[in-house]
Amino acid sequence: MIKNKYLYVTFLAIGATLFGSFMGAGVKLLSDGLNPIIICFYRCLMGLILITPFVAINNFKAIKSNNTNLQLIRAAINIISMICWFSAIGIMHFEKATALGFTTPLFTTILAVLVLGEVIRFHRTAALILGFIGIIIIIRPGYVPFEFGTVLMLIASFSFSFVLILVKKLSATDSSLTIIFWHLLFMTPVFFILSLFFWESVTFNQLLIFVFMGAAGLLSHWCLAQAFKLSDTTFVMPLQFTKLIWASLIGLFIFSEQPNIWTWVGGVIIFISVVYITYREAFKKKGTEKPIQVDRAIIN
Repeated sequence: MIKNKYLYVTFLAIGATLFGSFMGAGVKLLSDGLNPIIICFYRCLMGLILITPFVAINNFKAIKSNNTNLQLIRAAINIISMICWFSAIGIMHFEKATALGFTTPLFTTILAVLVLGEVIRFHRTAALILGFIGIIIIIRPGYVPFEFGTVLMLIASFSFSFVLILVKKLSATDSSLTIIFWHLLFMTPVFFILSLFFWESVTFNQLLIFVFMGAAGLLSHWCLAQAFKLSDTTFVMPLQFTKLIWASLIGLFIFSEQPNIWTWVGGVIIFISVVYITYREAFKKKGTEKPIQVDRAIIN
């Protein structure tokens, strides 16, 4: 029974990375013909349309938030993160963008110290240094031209780490459904107003891709949430590395991008540092009732 449980969790965790990669691939496909802000708007709109029935089934209880101001701040920061993330995916190799996306938990760890007052000791400090060495290996400043997409991706990861910190605070008072619903409810009209400055009509095929992206995004979140619900973070976390495998395959077969060995080396180093931070947190909280902070393990 236990073996079947962990096999199920493995499929859920890998499914989460696969669906997440599909959503990113949809962004890259649409970037050839649409402005990133328009892509952001339709992505949020489709997500809002798809999640509304679940809110209705729950008797619209998710509409009530206990901290509307924090929900608004979270949405505002996430707008910056999404614009940078979608823009970066459109102009850089899909595999490289995914590898740099692994930096979000590193930034979240730093912000947990600065914002939440957590104490960081030798082990986590060493893991952070290792992670940033991985970033240097991927970027290779001085050896390859510095890409604007790299700057955007790092800004996206850094700003999203703020989002995760705020989600941690919100999760103490609001349900996951409430948090997701409110951030889509705030972001959709803002992106609509911004998109008016770059408005382009979308084709039927592009609309299908948007529907696909919305479904893939929700499936990715559901699979990951279920995996964390059924198993420990320390079991699920290493499986998140499969996202780089999917990104490499998608980049090769859909976008004709050749895999880069330095992206893989840097990505592996960053991921090892993230996994180590997760395991250290599990070790620290072993024997206590405190939950491991899942937010550090979730990669955008």
